[in-house]
Amino acid sequence: MKKIYILILLLTTFLKTLNAQDITVSGKVTSATDDKPIPGVNVLVKGSLRGTTSDIGGNYSLPAPPDGVLVFSFIGMQTKEVPVEGRRLINITMSEEEISLDEVVVVGYSTTSKKLISGSIDLVNEQEIDNIPLRTIDGVLQGQVAGLTVNLSSGTPGGQSSIKLRGGSSINASNQPLMVIDGIPVITGEFAQIGYLGQEINAMTDINPNDIESVTVLKDASATSIYGARASNGVILITTKKGNRDRTDVNLNFYYGWQTIPKERVIPMMNAAEWNEYKGTDVQGIDTDWMGEILQAGPTSNTELSVSSGNDRMRMFISGNQYSQVGAVKGTDYKRYSGRLNVDYKIVPNLTLGGGASMSYSDNSRVEGDATLYGPVPNAMSIPAIFPVYGPDGKYDESGPYANPVAIANETVNKAYTNRTNGNVYLEYKFLDGFMFSSKFGADFYTLREHEYDPITVRQGAKYNGLGIEGMRSVSNLVNNNVLQYIKTIKEKHNMDVLVGYSFEKFTRRDTYMEGIDFPNEKFQYIESAGTIRAASASALDRILNSFFGQLKYNYLYKYIFTLSARADGSSKFGKNNHYGYFPSASFAWRMSEEPFIKKTDFINELKFRASYGITGNDGISDFASLGLYGGGYNYGGESGTAPIQLPNPDLKWESTSQTNLGFDLSVAKSRINLTADFYYNYTKDLLLNRPIPASSGFYSISSNIGTMENKGVEFLLNTTNIDKGLVWTSSLNFSLNRNKVLSLYEDQPIDDMGRGGNRVEVGEPIGIFYGYNCLGVDPTTGYLVYEDINGDGVLTADDRTKTGDPNPDFVMGFTNVFTFKSFELSVFLHWLQGREIFNGTFIYLESGTGEDNQTKRMIDRWKKPGDITDFPKVGDTYLSSRFIEDGSYLRIKNVTLSYTFNRDWIRKVGMKSAKIYATVQNLYTFTKYEGMDPEVDYYGGSSNIIMGTDFFTYPQCRQVLFGFNIGF
Repeated sequence: MKKIYILILLLTTFLKTLNAQDITVSGKVTSATDDKPIPGVNVLVKGSLRGTTSDIGGNYSLPAPPDGVLVFSFIGMQTKEVPVEGRRLINITMSEEEISLDEVVVVGYSTTSKKLISGSIDLVNEQEIDNIPLRTIDGVLQGQVAGLTVNLSSGTPGGQSSIKLRGGSSINASNQPLMVIDGIPVITGEFAQIGYLGQEINAMTDINPNDIESVTVLKDASATSIYGARASNGVILITTKKGNRDRTDVNLNFYYGWQTIPKERVIPMMNAAEWNEYKGTDVQGIDTDWMGEILQAGPTSNTELSVSSGNDRMRMFISGNQYSQVGAVKGTDYKRYSGRLNVDYKIVPNLTLGGGASMSYSDNSRVEGDATLYGPVPNAMSIPAIFPVYGPDGKYDESGPYANPVAIANETVNKAYTNRTNGNVYLEYKFLDGFMFSSKFGADFYTLREHEYDPITVRQGAKYNGLGIEGMRSVSNLVNNNVLQYIKTIKEKHNMDVLVGYSFEKFTRRDTYMEGIDFPNEKFQYIESAGTIRAASASALDRILNSFFGQLKYNYLYKYIFTLSARADGSSKFGKNNHYGYFPSASFAWRMSEEPFIKKTDFINELKFRASYGITGNDGISDFASLGLYGGGYNYGGESGTAPIQLPNPDLKWESTSQTNLGFDLSVAKSRINLTADFYYNYTKDLLLNRPIPASSGFYSISSNIGTMENKGVEFLLNTTNIDKGLVWTSSLNFSLNRNKVLSLYEDQPIDDMGRGGNRVEVGEPIGIFYGYNCLGVDPTTGYLVYEDINGDGVLTADDRTKTGDPNPDFVMGFTNVFTFKSFELSVFLHWLQGREIFNGTFIYLESGTGEDNQTKRMIDRWKKPGDITDFPKVGDTYLSSRFIEDGSYLRIKNVTLSYTFNRDWIRKVGMKSAKIYATVQNLYTFTKYEGMDPEVDYYGGSSNIIMGTDFFTYPQCRQVLFGFNIGF
């Protein structure tokens, strides 16, 4: 009996021991108000010191006894106690107490609730990205963010675009925002070595938008100064998708369609009969529609497959994408293959290891475009219809004034291949009470190989007996970020978030370029077969950026919010006397809606006033601009030699912008009406310009900090729920207005006659104004053009030039309406740009009244006899004048999508979680007075801050019709 008693006692003790062993409990904390995840929730084991906090996705994990109790607390939310009861998965919802949390956004090196931000930011979420089935980031962002102007410079598949935030801050340095993916600054811009003005390759087209969870646009200095010397033009933070904690989702997205240049946008040109009448010739039997010969309906398709999964310790997201776009101009197409893997693994409750990697490969076929004698589009518009495509012998006819555009489109090889690998790995460690340390290593590798071959069957190739070009450019950016963060709440009133960090970046570039001529025949395309190497070069570049930064965020009862930020950047780009730049900022926000006298009203849900001031920098200038440089190739007497090619300036430093921002956020009528407004003034000094110096120095100029400029403007974002019954109608309208002015230059001397449109930089005017002669019209007695004699000396000289137009818009607006009825949804997105003027350089030749270029049909109404009243002269000229300045304002129906979502009960029977079919039309119609093909294009591709707003035979944007489906498993 005694043995049995001892056995029972031992068994009881053993069972109690088992019961006392901890288990890992994990789950997700969401808001009961809007079902959104809540980050930063304190999760404690009741009666112990053990605890953790929820991450950005609201996820948490910690060890706890099976019979313990978890206490969930967060300022502004009701504290909740939940018994464990042996469960390993506990998802909970928390109800609001004093505040309701809004969207959680990524800001700088941390995350926070949007309602607790004191700076100026904007957010594009996953749903907004999905509603626009464009497969490039710039296309997705266009018209979605107030103050962010995205100009799609041409319709070239995979082509370059121009992105500016609040007008741009520089004349010669970069005006592009800094792009950051998952905390790592990435390679952006155009790296091609073979020049195709208006047809450049955009490095960001290698990023698949379907992998993006959200995009945060940082606008004012309070939000951007933590990025220091690269923040003057704003910062775009891209967060990619992460895996789920407690389920597995498989998603398949597919669409197929085609794209064409809208017929109403093709410029009507003279046919053969009209040309014969115009030139007084009599060529019969030939009437070639040259534009019809080079245009086509280009198919486009996209396939995306992704898997999101995880458990209480690991999350994983994996995706693959194949995208193909055949251009509307023959000879152009773009193919992209990409994949991404993101993994987070919780080694122990307070230590997480994670990372992500993406790989992409693209194949881009281009044709020469603007500013060339060998482009299909300019040549098809310029060759008269009396010339045939093929001669009597069946070969391409080359008897016209320009190279045969069909031959160029069909025979010329212009390939660009990119390989890109972008990845990061991080370690996050939480310790003590509220401390967190994270270290992240990132790398971005981008390689572009270009191959061009012009065979003897095309005019340019015949000129050189075959012309071959090879270019290779390899670019890399290596980054290491280290951040120590401390989050503390004192007496449930004072909330602090302090971080300090160190960042190091190394950028490298390696180039090779070769040209060869005299090839045996068209079967031999590569340089090794060339009889003559006409040109060859190789170069290398290395630069580093060394940075220290810190930020303090404090709020009292979520009512009074303060943010202080600072960064010190050291760059190898600048002079030895100014290697480091310092960029501080401060901001304050008052959530008036938390005051008792406002909380008494049910109408106002949120009211917050914001104010900020800070200084940001711009280091986007040429490398080695501060150094004295020597160049090779200066040979003498048969011996190799060197010579100085640039004078040093050890005092060269950053361009810096002082930014002031005032704004407010208002939400009323149960959050059905939400308005955000911002008013800003940005003053930029130390603009980097070339200062003239005496020629006796052996040079004509030296790079110096000598100019100033300003940008000021307003931005509004209005989101409304207009109807919320059987039919749901929501709207989102963003509006931005920016006024740019150059305040000073070197001795206030203008920078003149830039580009084909005669752009100019002048004190007191916006950057890039058009400057030329003021055309008064056609003299009805002579048929010649008449120009204004500004100085009244009776002679037309350069002194009679004046401002003829401004390519900067008066305002830009995006307007999205979504209508939902039962399972149907209709989304309509309008993009409106007002007050921009365009220099239509195409018409300098196509409405010249002289030469061998074909003419537009408008020239049928040209002056023919004395007394004719017309706008078109008998003989034109090539003066840059107001004659070619047109109103480039437009309202574009950018996207219309109609979708149907299947009932979940139906599709579950076939093993699906969700299913949707849709039809989309992109660029449905453009309302504009512009007579060219596209009011949005720019022949310089956005690669210049001065040369802009000029159309010169530029490849227009296309209309796309797409049909697709989304399926979830």
